[in-house]
Amino acid sequence: MTGQQDMNDGDLLDFPGAGRLRAAGKVTPPSADAVAAALAAVRSAAAGQAEGDGPTVELELERDPVTAVAPVRTRRRRLPVLVSAAAVVAIALGIAFQPWSDSSDVQSSPAAERTETAPYWKVRTLEWMRSSDETQRTDGAYKTVWLSRSGTREQPANGLVQDYSREDTGGTAYVICGKPVLWDDLKKLPTDPAALRARLVGKATGEGVAEDLYNGIEDLLTQSPAEPRLRAALFEILTGIPGARVTERVKDSTGRSGTAVDLDADTWRLRLIIDTGTFHVLESVDTARNDGLSWGKQKLRAGDLIQRTTYLSVGPAWEAPKPSKRT
Repeated sequence: MTGQQDMNDGDLLDFPGAGRLRAAGKVTPPSADAVAAALAAVRSAAAGQAEGDGPTVELELERDPVTAVAPVRTRRRRLPVLVSAAAVVAIALGIAFQPWSDSSDVQSSPAAERTETAPYWKVRTLEWMRSSDETQRTDGAYKTVWLSRSGTREQPANGLVQDYSREDTGGTAYVICGKPVLWDDLKKLPTDPAALRARLVGKATGEGVAEDLYNGIEDLLTQSPAEPRLRAALFEILTGIPGARVTERVKDSTGRSGTAVDLDADTWRLRLIIDTGTFHVLESVDTARNDGLSWGKQKLRAGDLIQRTTYLSVGPAWEAPKPSKRT
């Protein structure tokens, strides 16, 4: 599947609300008391984890909705891949903060935004995917993922913990436009949107670049311990992708408010609903773009839901469960 737009066209700030952003001016820095409180929260959380009796600090995005749990197929977008050191080299050789805030019901803990000392990034989701057979159930399924520098552990609805780490890997890589971004590269990425876009896109051209960049930014926003300023820059790049459409005050499936960024990709329509106070993704939604899309025995109509991932909580974690024993 390929995107429909050329990344070399259009102004990076040519999107709805750009004028308001330019006129917004500088953001007032936090007070000394706020900074001190945040640092105290970080130290308290870190101390509790070091002693083994403190709770994992997470940004709770929503309470668990009341939904029956059933296994579903893997979503179209993949988790960050594990690559060997040689593969990283091979791929590489082939090669301002936005003051929007439209979600008042999501509160970010300062401690949840401090991730550099935590070995894991924990993501808890509720995933739904349309069955290819109309007779099959399509209820959502809960899943928790612990990402780290070296690999990923996943606990789906069946409760079994699966480990995807390998000894020959160079680490967890977020591949964007054919170029890898490793876990430890995140703190080295520029937070200036123009410089960051140049780093992520590189010399990539063609129709597929728009979708590759969109999906890569989604992975960084949902599956990585990116810091707030990097998240803000990624959001600005996302809204500046040619063909992307921005709609404010959109509700996700749980009723939370965010800004939707839509992109047409072949027969699919991609949507990310993002809380622009924290730049965390609330929900990822894929729908049919046109009438007639074949889905197993079904013929979908424009707007029919194909799959949806609702992000319930995200944040740093100091421990991950051991893999389940094979039987």
